[in-house]
Amino acid sequence: MKQTVKSSGLVLILAAALVFGYGTKASLAQTSPSVLYVPLIGITEVPEPLALPKGPGKVTYKYAVKNFLQEVPLTDIKVSDDNCSPVKFSEGDDNGDKKLDFSETWRFTCTKTVSQTTQSTATATGTANDITATHQAYATVVVGSKTPPPLVSIINITKVAYPLSLPPEGGKITYTYRVTNPGVVPLSYVTVTDNKCSAISNKLGDTNGNNLLDVSEAWIYTCDTTLTQTTTNTATVTGFANGLQASDNVALTVYVATSPAATAQANPNFPETGSVNNNSKSIVWEILAGLLVLLIIGFVYRRKFGKPVNKRKS
Repeated sequence: MKQTVKSSGLVLILAAALVFGYGTKASLAQTSPSVLYVPLIGITEVPEPLALPKGPGKVTYKYAVKNFLQEVPLTDIKVSDDNCSPVKFSEGDDNGDKKLDFSETWRFTCTKTVSQTTQSTATATGTANDITATHQAYATVVVGSKTPPPLVSIINITKVAYPLSLPPEGGKITYTYRVTNPGVVPLSYVTVTDNKCSAISNKLGDTNGNNLLDVSEAWIYTCDTTLTQTTTNTATVTGFANGLQASDNVALTVYVATSPAATAQANPNFPETGSVNNNSKSIVWEILAGLLVLLIIGFVYRRKFGKPVNKRKS
């Protein structure tokens, strides 16, 4: 009998350790947060020549496409122009993997005969982490006039936000802007504005201190603000070169999560339904484990303290 009781007690201990050990692991295990990199693509468009003062003629639009996110390459790169087609890839995929890497600049061209003053818009798209990034550039070719084109896309701006999203109560956001010059001459009077953030810092990156955005430079600006709701804002950069004004803009959305209370208030007639979530499964396992332990304890108790069995007379 003592041997049986000891064995049953050992079974109890092992069963309790096994079941509750599993329940503890299930309830304490947490999925490691993964980092989601939002893709950033940039495109510039420069027509050659910039103007046709003697009348209609051929213009070659040249496009440069960059990936501004170092962590992941961009795939499925596409470039289109609303006033010129087809846009053809010319060079830039240095390693031939059909992915736009951070270190690469992909170049495209499109040639057409322009018969009147025309403004065209080029669009570049690329994909990373199942998210499509889009950026536009535009250029104007003046035909039949010595007046220079009013606007050319020889400046580029990209923008990121940190953090990318906010909890229901909102919080502080830092926007970072990167401005580059894809042209061949320095740009002067460079100005960055944001329609939802006014406290933009002074520039960083003027390596030679000449106050000109040189072709080899990248100027960095930042702006801090507090958001309490999902917000889309647009940053705009302007500059001047050879009497021409260059401009570019980029939009970005920062999401503020919806609080559970607000969600419940907005959807009072739709209770949660569907499959049991992980927390519910953990609770179910803990209940079943408790019942199993109770059964084992009852079994051991009956074996140890139950009515003794009458021994046969010898």
